[in-house]
Amino acid sequence: MNRKTMLVSVMMILALGAGAYGWASANTANKNISQQKQELRIMASKNESLETQLEALKISNQVNHASSNSDSASKKANTTSSQSDNLTDTTQKISAMMNGLLQGMYSPKKATTMGQYEAMKPYLTGEAIQTFMPDRDTPISANGFQESTINDLRVFVTPQGDDYLLMARYELGNNKTNTNKKTTMVFQGTVRKVSNDYKLAAFDSNRALSGVTP
Repeated sequence: MNRKTMLVSVMMILALGAGAYGWASANTANKNISQQKQELRIMASKNESLETQLEALKISNQVNHASSNSDSASKKANTTSSQSDNLTDTTQKISAMMNGLLQGMYSPKKATTMGQYEAMKPYLTGEAIQTFMPDRDTPISANGFQESTINDLRVFVTPQGDDYLLMARYELGNNKTNTNKKTTMVFQGTVRKVSNDYKLAAFDSNRALSGVTP
């Protein structure tokens, strides 16, 4: 082989090598592009899935929030109902206490100031004990005191801290003087729970509301 022929052969080999390299590079590039497109599709799919999850999570949170509000409203209603029931029960117990207190005040077994105090004492606590404690024992004789009757007792209480503000309305009659006459009375004070009992802790007033009526 002469020198010219060898040079042509070498140039052809180089050209084929370059062509093969170019084809391989193009093929690799195509593969890379195809792979990138696939990855983009996967990423898009993942993004779509993530958006779907986020939307589902948002809806779930909204449902949970609505459910939480409903539960809160239900709990609030139950709490209000429970508080109302407790106040009704408390009012009934205070009514029983007031009935005993008024019976002791107007119809003690012993018609003296000390007898009156002793009859009322089981229903008193704190300041009220000192308020009703007599300085000395003296007879009570005004208009047949022991003949007084208590009717139509109505008790209203308002919670105030640990105590209850009390207003009681009742009809005071006197069997000895005239059974057809009565006086509307209003009793006001403060009630406190002592152990399991309700007692009068402070006395404000006990006065006639409308005077004697036929």
